[in-house]
Amino acid sequence: MARSAVPPRARDGNGWHISFGVHTGRKADAPNGKPACGVDFGVAASAFVSTETTPRLMPPTLTAHEKKRLKALEQRKAREITYAKKHNGGKYSRRLRTTIAQIARLTTRRANRRHDFTHKLTTDLAKNHGLIGIEDLRVKNMSKSAKGTAETPGKNVRAKAGLNQSVLDNMPGERRRQLEYKARMYGSVLVAVPPFHTSQTCAKCGQVDLGSRKGCGRLFACTRCGHEDDADHNASVEIEARARRTGGSDINSTRSIPRMRVPATGRRRMRETPKPAHAS
Repeated sequence: MARSAVPPRARDGNGWHISFGVHTGRKADAPNGKPACGVDFGVAASAFVSTETTPRLMPPTLTAHEKKRLKALEQRKAREITYAKKHNGGKYSRRLRTTIAQIARLTTRRANRRHDFTHKLTTDLAKNHGLIGIEDLRVKNMSKSAKGTAETPGKNVRAKAGLNQSVLDNMPGERRRQLEYKARMYGSVLVAVPPFHTSQTCAKCGQVDLGSRKGCGRLFACTRCGHEDDADHNASVEIEARARRTGGSDINSTRSIPRMRVPATGRRRMRETPKPAHAS
């Protein structure tokens, strides 16, 4: 007699969990006919939607007291591991295992709060928009270490490590995964556009200039037309414009990632490199 399949199990700081899938037979909803938007996922602002005037910020995943306690527990763990290696031959004591469990509970709480914000954000975007444009980010490349090698050591390794952690905390890959299936559930379509120069492109005139974003600050000031906006909001408007050009007309498509290498159109190229007046 064949044995029945055992549901996959996992354990975290809150204990054991069992997960299993249920086939509901639900099909993709018809187009909801709601307005389009572009979303810029960032670090300073968790998400800036092109149709909104203020960014959506992820609340702190740990309170000040929890952060202080987590730091103290990690320091205690380091001391207890050192003691175990010196006196117990590396064998973990009961006290050390208790410390590790306490750290796991805090980190699980932080992860649960992060996932809660992400689910609420993606559900709201999919329900209230017919077209959602996002950047086709390569998170693995973005979060690479800057440590380098022994022959060619990297620069600003500590700062890059902090940036990598901030990028991963905002979960751009998980947000995209959730939007892919929620868009089909709520009658919207997800379009991932090339991310090249979205932060340096003016959403009003199309000028691409690094000087419009001095010092990577929060202000975007176009060097051509003088348009000023929050840098993340300007990027979200540009993302929406690219999404409309690449996939906006195919509103009932389940295609999530349009295959497109460059964001520039003929209109954009003409504006960047205008021909002289005497040229034929």
